[in-house]
Amino acid sequence: MNTVITKNEYQALKENGLNFQEVAKKYLTETELKEINFLETLNFKPEEGGSFANFSSFAYWKNSIHKKAFDQANENIQLLQDWDKMQEENVELKAGYVLLGVNAGAKGMGIKGLETFEHFEMFQIRSLKKNNKSTAVKSPIRYKNALINTGNEAFYNEVVSGTYMTDFIKGLPTPYGPDIKKNLKKIKTNLKYNNAQFKNFYSNFCKLFGEILNTELQLLGGKTHTLIVMGKNPKTCIVNEFLKESGLDQQYNVVNISHYSGSPKQVDLVEELKNAYSIK
Repeated sequence: MNTVITKNEYQALKENGLNFQEVAKKYLTETELKEINFLETLNFKPEEGGSFANFSSFAYWKNSIHKKAFDQANENIQLLQDWDKMQEENVELKAGYVLLGVNAGAKGMGIKGLETFEHFEMFQIRSLKKNNKSTAVKSPIRYKNALINTGNEAFYNEVVSGTYMTDFIKGLPTPYGPDIKKNLKKIKTNLKYNNAQFKNFYSNFCKLFGEILNTELQLLGGKTHTLIVMGKNPKTCIVNEFLKESGLDQQYNVVNISHYSGSPKQVDLVEELKNAYSIK
């Protein structure tokens, strides 16, 4: 199967919104929705910053020389928003494998310092400016660096580069991914749910975002066969739990690699990447 993303599929990410309220009402009650501190961006129209493109990106980074991290990130984001420019630079975007995270970090504001991200800005930022000072933020570019630094540039260019990247949960940022479940357990207390009621609520929460993710991948032509979860241990990674609860683990291959915020040795990370991208 050809897993290269076409212009129409690329545009579909920009032009389609999550339809969050409509989908959410299929799974959660109004009371439950009010209890969850979702960002208002989930209700934005595509032209307002609420398209799938505002919650995702691609594993592509320009080879910028002698530029600060913030400027490199800005340059890369501008390129990823321009299909014609990408074609001029022979950038190929792919959807066969998808790098999947948990959610946006609570401190992960957009490059303009706003809550709403630009198209395909998510995952790209490596530093944030505040009061004319830059603060480093780890990003998946560490996967590229690991491959380049170990002599695996060809594998990056031919296999990994251009991979679609997205999160399972949208519009609910936390400093640490597993905090999502902790926050949901507070709702159990607030709504005085017993264990069975909470289990049902949690399962529906996962199914809600499972449907949104599946819709997102279908916009890319239904070409995805493998979800590469960014979080090494499938037994403890919250994303694997979400996928199981939503049923998506039955629709896609699921493989785990170390998260980019961790500190694995580059040679180990390369082995993980090669193993993940060998699944068909």
